Amino acid sequence: MDKFMLFVSTKENFYLPGLICLVALLGTYKYRGLACLIALGITIGLTDSIGHHILKEGIQRLRPCHVLPQDIIGITSSLNYPICSNSFSFPSNHAANTFAAATLLSLCFRNTAFIFMVFVCALIVCYSRVYLGVHYPSDVLGGMILGSAMGFLGYQIYSRIIKYIKP
Repeated sequence: MDKFMLFVSTKENFYLPGLICLVALLGTYKYRGLACLIALGITIGLTDSIGHHILKEGIQRLRPCHVLPQDIIGITSSLNYPICSNSFSFPSNHAANTFAAATLLSLCFRNTAFIFMVFVCALIVCYSRVYLGVHYPSDVLGGMILGSAMGFLGYQIYSRIIKYIKP
């Protein structure tokens, strides 16, 4: 389970599957896919910036892996992988970004199975952050709330973009 959670929490592991999904999105939905892709880029960029530069730097909450004893956060050392970042903890940008993406995608493509899939993936990423000891549950909850709000904002961006690129 430890290695799976580390895999899920490492963003580089999502580059190739993400690229495949983007190509499928553009191939299947054409203009709607392009509008969603543009809105997604803007939304993730804004979410990440607000989470890191405003909230993390403003609140400056230390990560559990920095303040709790190592016997409680034993997974950090057992994996021999530096998973404890030097940045602050609140909110979890992993949670914020995955929930922003899941919310926006679910609003753009209203398919029940798809919505279920993207939110299950987002929840697994969120759980991995607590499991690995790099976030408190409240950090993840804060990220989920920020991400959901930004996903709704992203949908407003999508709605405006679609008007300009639809033939």
